Amino acid sequence: MTPLDQALLAAHNAKDNSALVRLYRQAGKAALAEDETRGCFYLTHAYIYALEAGLAEAQELHSTLKSFGRES
Repeated sequence: MTPLDQALLAAHNAKDNSALVRLYRQAGKAALAEDETRGCFYLTHAYIYALEAGLAEAQELHSTLKSFGRES
């Protein structure tokens, strides 16, 4: 298990939405370099947690996902 995976699990256990947004965004941006689908999967999680927490990052994440055609 990678350090990022461990951090994600810890953030889930702590119900720390701010950390989840930051970590899923980090995972998404790293994954985009290799696999757009996987990257957008992580960014979607970041977006959902940002919405749940009412964080301003939700708008930027939404725009990013739209730029990859991830809105129906």
